Amino acid sequence: MLLSSLGCQPERPEEAEPSTQAEQELRIANSLTTRALVYNAISTNPVANNLVANNALAPLFDPSSGDAYLTQQLHDVDAQHFMSYLVSCALKGTQSIPWMDPATLTPKTWKGKAGLCPEWANQAPSEECKRRVSACILARNNAFGRRVELSLRGEDPSDINRFALEPKTASVDHDPDLAQDVPSFQACTTHQYGAARNCGWKPDYIGRCVPGQTVRLGAGGKAPDQCSGGSVMGSVSGDMALRVCDGIVGCDHASARKLAHNQGSCGTTQPAVTFTCPASGEFNVMTAPYDSWQSGTAHVGVETGTPAGTSYGLSEKAVFSYREGAFYGTLFDASALATKVYVDEEGKVVGKEQRIKGSVYRKMFSCYAPEWSQGMAYATSRVCAQPGTGLDCAATVTGACFTPWDQNFPASVCEVEDGPLVSGDGDFERCMDPAKGMWKEPITVYLHAPCDVVSAKNPELCAWRRVQK
Repeated sequence: MLLSSLGCQPERPEEAEPSTQAEQELRIANSLTTRALVYNAISTNPVANNLVANNALAPLFDPSSGDAYLTQQLHDVDAQHFMSYLVSCALKGTQSIPWMDPATLTPKTWKGKAGLCPEWANQAPSEECKRRVSACILARNNAFGRRVELSLRGEDPSDINRFALEPKTASVDHDPDLAQDVPSFQACTTHQYGAARNCGWKPDYIGRCVPGQTVRLGAGGKAPDQCSGGSVMGSVSGDMALRVCDGIVGCDHASARKLAHNQGSCGTTQPAVTFTCPASGEFNVMTAPYDSWQSGTAHVGVETGTPAGTSYGLSEKAVFSYREGAFYGTLFDASALATKVYVDEEGKVVGKEQRIKGSVYRKMFSCYAPEWSQGMAYATSRVCAQPGTGLDCAATVTGACFTPWDQNFPASVCEVEDGPLVSGDGDFERCMDPAKGMWKEPITVYLHAPCDVVSAKNPELCAWRRVQK
């Protein structure tokens, strides 16, 4: 039980202005550029690819005793980025791979996250393992390097919990428009107070409302415009503050997306806010102790039964509702590479100046969901480094994943539209390549918004339509 005595707290100073310094439904970010994926000295180097594909990662990259050839290839920054994504897809959040930057002789670490192949840290991976990691890496690339959150869905009969649904989804901690992590989610390095600080905050959850309507929420307090007759919303332990931001991404105090903040409503220390629902119809809540040296817990409650139609604590399935398509195949077949990139003995990266028609990885594939208006054009732009040209692609687009009115190949390249292990999550399964080879480890991606990972300059490309079934 976490308790805090108000009598032991220092007297509250005036709130300071912010400092000028500043089916596991897997949620994971994507920002690996397509060019880095198709031209790097690890995955597009047959020798390095074979070494990584058939050995445990930890001994291969050990800073003191790792493989000398692979260490040499890490002079290529894109190879470093590729390995970061491989480890993030393969290993769990509790796992990591230490390595040495050969250019600076600096020890560094690649961290795990998705846990699709945790055994790869200390033993050679299975073929199924490599195919899942390949799908994850491909799903996380885009030509523009724009980092956005993705919802990855799939099935693993050997581990039914690997793709379990998340009942509530938290605020996103990276702002794709500013291309940076939200500073307020970083730890405070000095003692600070109040709701205006840009450090020491934690993401809470995401909500929806009717644009233009009044929304009220709190953590143990009454809304500031209903002090006399309103109801207490939520609960709090300790002395806490709230901040509400437009959309699903957290925000700093001075951000244009900040909708409201409060550190104590109606003459109390219990926070609550009133704000107008933004045009996006979505908001997210952040919580923090009033005193950065203290701790506490806020349980946010919202006013219901109003014209705002407020709902809070949305599931990941609700937040990420735009089905993009499926990614499948393997990156880890050295014989299926269309080119070679490597670092020579003098530390020079060789092979990046070339241009390859079609896919650099002859055994990587993607298909598009039937909801896209321009499915083939969208999917090609998603997996090719030069959208619109068909050059330097990371995969071959096979067509529509599933066509409700024609479920036979090639109109539908996947046999299953919604895998049975998690009914209703909309994951494509048993997907085929152009030669009708079956791949049983696809990963289906869901987006928060249709244009999240393609250029905003071409909105027609990510136009969405309703599919009649």
